[in-house]
Amino acid sequence: MAILKKVDVLIVDDDKDICEIFKEYCDNMKVFNKVYMVHDGSEAIKKLQKQQFGLIILDMNMPKKNGLEVIQQELSGPTLNKKENVLVLSGNLDSTTVSKLIQSGLINFLAKPVDEEGFSAKVLKMLK
Repeated sequence: MAILKKVDVLIVDDDKDICEIFKEYCDNMKVFNKVYMVHDGSEAIKKLQKQQFGLIILDMNMPKKNGLEVIQQELSGPTLNKKENVLVLSGNLDSTTVSKLIQSGLINFLAKPVDEEGFSAKVLKMLK
């Protein structure tokens, strides 16, 4: 198996327990330098403006700014971070939301709940 370059990951979800679960999944994979967590879209935008991440795990339904607003505000146009590095995780991926995400250039989605095996497989595929 090819050795992956260690990158930082940003987990964006208003549910702190879910953040901890995904942090544990990321830690168990042993392919990340550091795992950062923020709990609303406004915090995410601030973090994305200052730092580059190899993986951004983004929930859609959050206070202040939702996932789509984060994508439209911070991941459109010139930016430190790439849309290809965004993994949208949501318990609410209806066809309208998915269409908007695809139109925004996103291609990586997982529906919650997701188990560690499914999460790890998707993330490793994205990192290659």
